[in-house]
Amino acid sequence: MSRKTIVVLFGGVSVEHEVSLVSSKFIISNLDPSKFSLLPVLISKDGRWQRAVLDNWQEGHPPAVVPDSEIVPMLYGSPPGRFAEIVNGEIKEIFSVDAVFPVLHGTFGEDGSVQGLIDLMGVPCVGVDLLGSSLCIDKIVSKAILRDNGIPVVPFFGFSGTDWQNDKEAVLRRIEDEIGFPCFVKSSNLGSSVGVSRVNSPEAIAEAVEASFDFSERVIVERAVKNLREIEVSVIGNQDPQASVPGELVVEGGFYDYQKKYHDESTQFRIPCDLDPETQERVRTLALASYTALCCTGMARVDFLVDADTDQVFVSEINTIPGFTPISMYPKLWEASGLCVGEMLEMLVELAEQRHRMRRELRTDFSGSS
Repeated sequence: MSRKTIVVLFGGVSVEHEVSLVSSKFIISNLDPSKFSLLPVLISKDGRWQRAVLDNWQEGHPPAVVPDSEIVPMLYGSPPGRFAEIVNGEIKEIFSVDAVFPVLHGTFGEDGSVQGLIDLMGVPCVGVDLLGSSLCIDKIVSKAILRDNGIPVVPFFGFSGTDWQNDKEAVLRRIEDEIGFPCFVKSSNLGSSVGVSRVNSPEAIAEAVEASFDFSERVIVERAVKNLREIEVSVIGNQDPQASVPGELVVEGGFYDYQKKYHDESTQFRIPCDLDPETQERVRTLALASYTALCCTGMARVDFLVDADTDQVFVSEINTIPGFTPISMYPKLWEASGLCVGEMLEMLVELAEQRHRMRRELRTDFSGSS
């Protein structure tokens, strides 16, 4: 059986560029070389696409790239799903690929931008598609959809930079009246806890809002769960998704911020978590309901906030390209559920191909008669 050619896209024009490097290295290391031939494409911080050289790739650093080269997706011609490598302005090679695996966290990667480009190429895209990605990346939009579907979320309030500049006092009054303290202030469309602040008093709220606007055009403020347990569930599938066992992040001294996620070894993982069986099943059910409500396909990680005193459960957010670092919960939860990393990655490629076949069966013309 011939190997499938998979483009792994990583890096990206995002504050989460470095996280993407770690995730992609883990994925590349775990894709079965007997089944997959890889075309690794590094997107630099200034947006240049180049073929990465995997030999001697050192942990914590970007890989080397082919000098003076660019990888260009081909949006026209036949067959579909081709990338051209251009060296010094000349086409050196054209690659026909079977699927693209975007490992791009945050802006211009997890927001539907790249997924739309891959759709235009006519090639399967691993993970959530354009619609689901664009819904999930925006915390204000996704929480509104979850709330309207009867899925519990904490009280929240979202506003734009224009709202803030036009009437800061009105925004601050709404935060104090509707959300209260303590609360969390977040950039609306970033992951990895970038642009997030915990605010315990009205005096600190304005500074936290300004800091979040450094990363995003809109900001969301959420009521804090005082006796917090952070629970996560991995989901995989298209029309009939499956949920993993729930896991818990045990964080010392505050919430699970960027430093604790990627640089602090004090965070502990309980997999599976020790919630009572009824609450565990409720969390898994809500994970699947959230996944469906936000039009997810392929994979996602659903994050929960649980009140330790009452066992009240709230959906926090859905990550459509969850972390794939060696300590990330998404692969760990599936391993605890009996699905090893290599099999899970192979399944994700198959799900992308399945969804692509279904879309190709849809009509693209309309004659006006049945």
